[in-house]
Amino acid sequence: MKKFFYIILLLTFISCSNSKTIKRTTIAMGSTVEIQVRGVNEVIANKAINAGFEEVRRIDTLFSTYMTGNLMWKLNNTDADEIIVDKEFFYVLKKCDEFWKITDGCFDVTLENLIELIGFDKNSPDIPPSQKIKEALKKIGWENITLKEPNILIKPANIKLNFNACIPGYAADRIANILSNYGIKNYLINVGGEIFARGKDWKIGIQHPRKQFELLATIKVDGKGVSTSGDYEQFFKKGKKTFTHIFNPITGYPANECQSVTVIADDAMTADALSTGIFVLGPQKGIKLAESLKNVEVIIVDSSGVIYQSSNFEKYLSR
Repeated sequence: MKKFFYIILLLTFISCSNSKTIKRTTIAMGSTVEIQVRGVNEVIANKAINAGFEEVRRIDTLFSTYMTGNLMWKLNNTDADEIIVDKEFFYVLKKCDEFWKITDGCFDVTLENLIELIGFDKNSPDIPPSQKIKEALKKIGWENITLKEPNILIKPANIKLNFNACIPGYAADRIANILSNYGIKNYLINVGGEIFARGKDWKIGIQHPRKQFELLATIKVDGKGVSTSGDYEQFFKKGKKTFTHIFNPITGYPANECQSVTVIADDAMTADALSTGIFVLGPQKGIKLAESLKNVEVIIVDSSGVIYQSSNFEKYLSR
C-alpha cells in the first residue's frame, strides 16, 4: 500500500531500558514498519516478528487502494448496491461507523473520490475549483452507508472507500495480538507512525509541529496505542497558502484548525482514527470529545500554536 495520506512519522522512540532489544524493520503500507521486542530469546523474537510482518502485508493487500483485483478495488468499482464482505472487513466497517458517529462526521472513510480529485494519491496535489469540490461532496458521506448484519455493506456505487486513516493502527493492534500470543510481554510496534507499546520501559517523543529538532512532549505508555496527525509532514502550497493532507469531509477542503493532534487510547486503531477526527474537529471540540471518552487522552496544538491537553494527559508525561 502506498504512503497513507493520514499517517505521518511524527513520533520518536526513546528507550530507558538496559535489557536487550531485538529490532527489525520492513516496508509495508508504503511506509516503514518497525517491531521491537524484549525479554525473549532471539529465536522466539524472530518467529514472532516474522509473523507480525506477514500479518501487516496481509492487511496491506486486503485494504490497499493501490492494488487492482483485491477486495477494496472490488468494493470501489462494483455496480452492486449490496456487497457481502468477510467478518474482518465487516468489523472494520463497524469501527468506522463508530468513529464517524463520535466525531460528528469528522472521521469519514468515504473520501476516496475527494482524495483522487485533489491528487494526494498521485503526489501532485492541488486545490481544484470550488465547483469540482461541490461535485465531489455529492459522492462522499458515511451517512449514505448502511451496514446490515452479519456481513453486508450497502452503499451507492459512486461512493468509494479509503481506510487509510485507521488501518495502520488496526495493523499495529493485530501485530500486538500476535506478539502476545508468542508470550512476549515487552514490545513496541510502529506501523507508519501508528504505535502500540506494551511494557514498562517505552518512551515516545512527540515532535513539535513547528520546531524541527524539538519535542513537544515525551510520554511513557504501557499497553496503549499512540497516534499523531499533523499538518507539517504532508502538505502543499498554493500561492501564499499551505494546505494539509487531512481533509474535512464536511467542507471538502483540508482541515486548518490544528497543527498537530496526538491521541493515547487503549488500542492503536482508536488512536489512529481519533487523531484524524479530532484534527478536523478542532481544539475545543476535540478536547471535549476526548474528555467524554473512556481511556482517551489528547494533546493538541492549534493553528496559532496554543497547546491544549485533556485532563489526564499529564499522567503519561515522562519527567
